[in-house]
Amino acid sequence: MGVPPRVTILLGHFGSGKTEVAISLARRLARGNVRPCLVDLDFITPFFRSRDAAAWLEREGVDVIAPAGPLAESDLPTIPGPALRALLSVDAPVVADVGGDEGARVIGSLATRLRPSDTRALLVVNPFRPSTREAKTVAGYARWVAAVARVDVAGLVANPHLGPATEPEHVRNGFRVVAETARALGVPVAYAAVRQDLVGGIGSLPAEVLPLRLAMRAPWEPGPNARSPGFDTPGRGRGGFWHG
Repeated sequence: MGVPPRVTILLGHFGSGKTEVAISLARRLARGNVRPCLVDLDFITPFFRSRDAAAWLEREGVDVIAPAGPLAESDLPTIPGPALRALLSVDAPVVADVGGDEGARVIGSLATRLRPSDTRALLVVNPFRPSTREAKTVAGYARWVAAVARVDVAGLVANPHLGPATEPEHVRNGFRVVAETARALGVPVAYAAVRQDLVGGIGSLPAEVLPLRLAMRAPWEPGPNARSPGFDTPGRGRGGFWHG
């Protein structure tokens, strides 16, 4: 892809992997000569939120903006002042991790203030989730969430996975569903998000591959070890985070 707009908004169903994609995109931007902002607008999922990786990401050159204090664990769909400034006015590139319908509605409330030339919205799709298994269903959801967020979905992010059980054939087969959806919507597949240890086995895909260095885990999952797929730095943290 060419140089993306300053603000990338990530939308998608629960379980699509928006947070992992957001973290990996922000880390990629930080490898350039900029310090990007990762804006956490996930009001729904207490287990997978970018804010839980904030300390580690700050060390890697990413500024994480999220509700703080009493609002840090709240599910109120409110947007903090620093997040608003990042989306509307700062010069740095921004990745917005938007969770749930409430997050989409918050983006919709800013529609008249977001500059279309400065913003793109991408829909993250995991075709192995119950609600996004068929291209027709995903296309319908894409149109619905675009209407709620009052943005045009400019592309899809294919993120086919079955958690730790993901194999290269799952990535290839799932990508075909996402590509079919993209054709139905008339938009490109902007990225193929692939767990970093699987990238070498997937072959060629007609989309830019975004390697995922995984950071999130559910609190009921076992802790990381040397054989944890996709993780390269075991550490400690609260329920949803594996890096120290």
